[in-house]
Amino acid sequence: MLMALKRNQKGLTLIELLAVLVIVGIIAAIAIPAISGTIEKSKTKADTASEQMIEEAALRYFLEEDPTPTTGNTATVAQSDLVTKGYLNKAVVFNDKADRTITGTKGTGGWTVKVAKVPAT
Repeated sequence: MLMALKRNQKGLTLIELLAVLVIVGIIAAIAIPAISGTIEKSKTKADTASEQMIEEAALRYFLEEDPTPTTGNTATVAQSDLVTKGYLNKAVVFNDKADRTITGTKGTGGWTVKVAKVPAT
């Protein structure tokens, strides 16, 4: 009678549970690095897009305000100035937490703008 109950019981043995856990662990070991790499790439792309947006806003600023170059034929502008004057809606916070310099160079054809990451000190 006891044998009859054991044969009809439903459920998983400890070995079967361990096998499932090992399989889930293997899948996680493969998936987590792939997902984190994708997240980092998307953050880098978002920072690049933000830099391009700032370059366009700064170019409009330099063309419309035509500031006096401070050194030779270059001038700089802060993000806060772009926000204050209405060229940006709000200051951008980059995913890499690094500051950026916004430099305009005045040439014969007008202004060119470069947004560059400030190196960590």
